Amino acid sequence: MLKKDSIRFDLDGRDKKLLFYLQEKFPLVLRPFKKLGEDLNLSEEEVIRRTKRLKGLGLIKRIGPVHSSENLKFKRSLVGMRVPPEQINQTVGIINNFSEVTHNYLRDDPEFNLWFTLICPSENKIKRIIRTIKEKSRIKTIISLPTVRTIKIKTVFQP
Repeated sequence: MLKKDSIRFDLDGRDKKLLFYLQEKFPLVLRPFKKLGEDLNLSEEEVIRRTKRLKGLGLIKRIGPVHSSENLKFKRSLVGMRVPPEQINQTVGIINNFSEVTHNYLRDDPEFNLWFTLICPSENKIKRIIRTIKEKSRIKTIISLPTVRTIKIKTVFQP
């Protein structure tokens, strides 16, 4: 069972291993879910079903390539919000509607407990998205920390 604050997810060992493979060992072949099934001793249909379920639970936002935003001259910002616990789910739903959001996570911090990253073609687009999130969520405490220098790290989320 995976638990984050008051949200609980019933994940078995195969779900956890699938999440790891989707992050670290996604095959670049014509039928990647079939190959994942072979690697995980599951049918292609079972891999697809489990992946859809994990996406429906919000544990997977998207499956796709990661582009070098620096090479594309895109702008990035880390955004923190102070969100009351009773508004977390609603606010996360608003944030996750933006395809420009690449990460979204909770932190145990009294000042800024909800964080997300934005990657956009321009600083103006970042400002517009933050303004829209602020208006829709009615959250007043938001901080935007634009990227000044990129340091490449590898992150693998362990369920």
